[in-house]
Amino acid sequence: MDVLDRKHSKNLEQTDVAHHKHGFLTVEEMDQTLVQMKYAVRGAVVDKSLEMKSRLAKGEKLPFDEIILCNIGNPHAVQQKPITFYRQVAAGCMYPALCTGDTFPADVRARVQEYIAATGGNGMGAYTGSTGLALVRKQVADFIEQRDGFPSDPEAIELHTGASEGLKRSLDALIAKPNDGVMIPRPQYPLYSAALTMFNGKAHYYNCAEESDWSVTREELDRAFEEGTRNGKNTVRAVCVINPGNPTGAVLSVEDMRMFITFARDKQIVVLADEVYQANIYDNNKQFHSFKKVLRQMQQADPTYMAVQLLSFHSTSKGIIGECGLRGGYTEFVGFSNAVLSVFAKVASTSLSSNTLGQVMMGLMVKPPAKGDPSFQLFEEETTAIFSGLKERSTLLTDGLNAIPGISTRKIQGAMYAFAKVEIPPKAVATAKELGRAPDELWCLELVEKTGIVCVPGSGFGQAPGTYHFRITILPPTAKLEGMLARLKGFQADFLKAGDFAVGAGEPEAKRLKVAA
Repeated sequence: MDVLDRKHSKNLEQTDVAHHKHGFLTVEEMDQTLVQMKYAVRGAVVDKSLEMKSRLAKGEKLPFDEIILCNIGNPHAVQQKPITFYRQVAAGCMYPALCTGDTFPADVRARVQEYIAATGGNGMGAYTGSTGLALVRKQVADFIEQRDGFPSDPEAIELHTGASEGLKRSLDALIAKPNDGVMIPRPQYPLYSAALTMFNGKAHYYNCAEESDWSVTREELDRAFEEGTRNGKNTVRAVCVINPGNPTGAVLSVEDMRMFITFARDKQIVVLADEVYQANIYDNNKQFHSFKKVLRQMQQADPTYMAVQLLSFHSTSKGIIGECGLRGGYTEFVGFSNAVLSVFAKVASTSLSSNTLGQVMMGLMVKPPAKGDPSFQLFEEETTAIFSGLKERSTLLTDGLNAIPGISTRKIQGAMYAFAKVEIPPKAVATAKELGRAPDELWCLELVEKTGIVCVPGSGFGQAPGTYHFRITILPPTAKLEGMLARLKGFQADFLKAGDFAVGAGEPEAKRLKVAA
């Protein structure tokens, strides 16, 4: 911020009033859907963690000596090591001179040349086609076909700057009228509710039953649909399914997936399948099945399912690769006309293309080294170690949380999180209400202030009335996760003993003094 900006910031409120009078951009003059939008994953708790981190950096003595980030699925931010093959190809694509001689294995050099050639020889600094490199889309299609046993059309695949970009474009296209809405799970990943708010759509929630491992019944889907369309004005355009679940960690059975597909057929709505955690299955009794595969099987048995339309999403940010910062993702369109695909391509063209290196990482994710390739042995060792660590920590976190009085969680079957229930005494609930905060948000704010542990309040995802939760990741290294569980146990014991929050917990000092007064 320069000198002029600092001067303006001192009189921000007065400046805003003056701007409002003269038609400049103020909060009041902004699109109010953006003002009203909420995204809990990066909300007040993260802001508080940044404040605590700053205080630590200044040498202030706090009850802890580091911030433990358990709020988002960001593997490399919590010490997961990048996979050598992916980074070598990425480095070679960015700086081809690295591929001279024997600096990199032969298969790495070959992939670098392949991707640079796919850009027309222009490299990573050039735009690609609007829907992504044809080579990578073909690699994605081959991956899907090998995974499912059914053909996949590269022309029905778009590459994106992260799966979230594809998801938001799909929701934007579906919300065609002011009363259009989409059915989303409760609890849900807040991107869905935030995006629907942005696009002036309506969120119609179907409830996942915690007591039965976050399962859903057809009766519950029907209830949500009927409630969403009861006034005759609202229209439900799609049903979203997150599998494996975020934040719940639940993995759907084939029977559950068939129920969703049959529901979509009966109601004539689109299925949005968020499948970014498909490689993250830790329960030996569970297995990932794609909605594409199950739909195709149902279509073979019953032609009435040919009418079902499906959008499925995948990402380089999750799985074993965990390359969140490089932002690679794809959408596969199933059951859509060429005219619809052309409109989506036109929308993609307004961004010219997604980032080229992210597209390359998607290609690498879906086409890793094959057995016999020079990079295969190291790749196998690294990916096995990463997956084994995730699986170990899923059990550690499940057992550790359930061992803390006042906290419980269902078994983490997949994804990267536990959605844990936390006991908050009635007096603390009343205090939160007085402070205008959700009780679990205030609990998370006090948690980060006293322990340095950063979680996301369950109220940001949606939860059953009268229950309180927090989402916490399995990603920190084992030793750090064990230490975190010890801190959490001590914090919850003190909290239950006190029966209430600290005065103004989680608030800036000035506001605390005001509350105390």
